[in-house]
Amino acid sequence: MFPERCNVRGPFAEDLRFITDRQLLNRALWQNCVNVFSSGIDDADQGWRGEYWGKMMRGACLVYTVTQSPALHAMLTEAVEGLLAKQEPSGRISAYSPEKEFYGWDLWARKYVMTGLQHYLEICRDPALAARILQALKGHADYIIDRIGPGKIDLLATGLWWGSVNSASILEPFVRLYCDTQEKRYLDFAEYIIAGGGCSLGNLIDCVKAGKAPFEFPETKAYETMSFFEGLLAYAQCTGNADYRDVVIRFADRLLETDFTAIGSCGCTHELFDHSTLRQTEPSSEIMQETCVTVTLMRLLARLFFETDDKKYFDAIRKSALNALAGALNRNGYDQFSREKQTWLPGMTFDSYSPLCDGMRARGIGGFKQFADGTHFGCCACIASAGFGLYPLLCVTEQDGLLSVNDPVCGDYTFRIGGGEVRLSITAEAIRLSTPAGLRIPLRVTAGDESTQILARRNGELPAPENGYYHFDAVADGEALSLRVVPKWTETQINGKRAFSFGGYTLAADTATAGLYAPGRQIRFLRDETGAVRHRALAPLPGERIRIQAATEAGDLLLTDYAAAGQDGKSYVTVWF
Repeated sequence: MFPERCNVRGPFAEDLRFITDRQLLNRALWQNCVNVFSSGIDDADQGWRGEYWGKMMRGACLVYTVTQSPALHAMLTEAVEGLLAKQEPSGRISAYSPEKEFYGWDLWARKYVMTGLQHYLEICRDPALAARILQALKGHADYIIDRIGPGKIDLLATGLWWGSVNSASILEPFVRLYCDTQEKRYLDFAEYIIAGGGCSLGNLIDCVKAGKAPFEFPETKAYETMSFFEGLLAYAQCTGNADYRDVVIRFADRLLETDFTAIGSCGCTHELFDHSTLRQTEPSSEIMQETCVTVTLMRLLARLFFETDDKKYFDAIRKSALNALAGALNRNGYDQFSREKQTWLPGMTFDSYSPLCDGMRARGIGGFKQFADGTHFGCCACIASAGFGLYPLLCVTEQDGLLSVNDPVCGDYTFRIGGGEVRLSITAEAIRLSTPAGLRIPLRVTAGDESTQILARRNGELPAPENGYYHFDAVADGEALSLRVVPKWTETQINGKRAFSFGGYTLAADTATAGLYAPGRQIRFLRDETGAVRHRALAPLPGERIRIQAATEAGDLLLTDYAAAGQDGKSYVTVWF
């Protein structure tokens, strides 16, 4: 489904280099993430340091799949070897002591141990190391199965918060382990988790069947809830369970209806589902739009896109990637405020929360914990690289021999089809296919979405779009399709306020550069004869993707792409006017 290799160019490549150099090649950080295991460091505060290694490993493996960096592969191999050395003879890998295990966030962290190892297996080049990893995974999982389940410790009693939905989210890696090994005890454990409904406060599967929106669930922690449903979809795909497949589709569709914002994230009350589709226009001094939520939403929707081939899921992922996720990258290195320490600390590679209306960046470090050496890290800093690695891999995909250009991001995408290597190259003007002699490939190219029109022509002719794509049969080696991308100005109105986007980028103003914008200030836009706000595009400055002047009664208002706004960490930012 994903390309075998994916060499993107332009801004996406620049971001991946920045992330790799700034974080993923940081040996001291990896060593700190490894050293939490077998130390019992999470005992004292029922912490989650044990999630860091696997969460960052997953993202780093996805980034490596895109960049093919030898240095990154070597670093990840070293980090895997470090983790395997921490495994106890019993199979146990945990940042809690045996006396305090299966409490707080222990199962959640053990989930990420499994997830990290499973993602590394996808890029592992050494068959002997791969065999050792699989044995370590089985030992780690067997230790859990021996102690959790019917007649043992109740999984839904292992968490302190959120009805233990964090613990129940270990479902996905157990399903994956069953798929890799076909050993039934792992499927049995997955079915035990599902039977509990994911939450001690109320069965989440039943909530979906009853028509409840996510903000109406008995618990509303967005990240962990989506992670549980990602596992449920993995189970449905593995077993062919159409009922659970339908449950996840209904969950995701309700989420997109009731808790999806202008920048492509969820939750305006901390990290909780809260009907944020409506609430996003309200100013708030609280944290909101958590980066962990953004990335987990992207992952869930990616599974659904592959499962259903419904383009609406990809279009939602694109909004998340271009806006909330891109805005979380701390390109300028601004300091971040720790609510736990009540002080400013040196900024990490990623920000944890994203403002929507009269808010600021850098106002919290999600999942903040300190290592034994006094340095700190956080959950969002761990997870964000997974989103940056995932999106380029989704831009061009393959299924049953059909190549699909979902977003024409410039680059070269290589697939193995029919026993031969097929490469699709995208520039700003054309899409070109290279195939083994005699092989012809069906190809489809997105026609765009509400924000972007894409025109793909073969021999000058533009076919009629079908389900959001132009379809081209039997594309031959060396054949090129002409390409034109036309960004569109769009306007959204909610609660008497307006948000704007241009070509997929949500537009924003900040107090450092916009001039006219100030928190709470009413802005009256001037409109042309069609009713659209009068605007003109300017040349973007370094760090910007879009720069636009919008006409108002008080003069021109400067708007940029959301990711570029507030990147000093001190300015107020808004997407709602």
